[in-house]
Amino acid sequence: MTNPADPTYRAEAIVEVPQGGPGQTESAQLVLGRFTTPYAGRALRWTCVQASRIANGLDPDPDVPWSSTLICMSPDDWLDLGDAPTRLRNWVADEESRLAAYRQLRGGAPFALTASDWSGRYVLTVSPVNSD
Repeated sequence: MTNPADPTYRAEAIVEVPQGGPGQTESAQLVLGRFTTPYAGRALRWTCVQASRIANGLDPDPDVPWSSTLICMSPDDWLDLGDAPTRLRNWVADEESRLAAYRQLRGGAPFALTASDWSGRYVLTVSPVNSD
């Protein structure tokens, strides 16, 4: 049973996709999922599942090298873009990072995980919301 004074936790996974041509700063947002629960631990577990789902959707088998037919970019073009699947998988695998996120939520502060690459910017958030 939960105390009515305890917060509810809202988790969300979104992707921001650049719009327009080179040099454009506009982006479109797409909600990939939302979840609400009275438990910080459940919200973080949902976030872990979503991070893994997104990583697997972007890079289904991280041990298999990408074929050059998938995307053709010179090394200068991709060096600064990041590796969203690896960033997401590393966070899921890092127990200390997840524990820090849990402590942050229980302390009343929101948590955000951001990863980006050539496909877009992935933002997973969990926020405590007072249920007044």
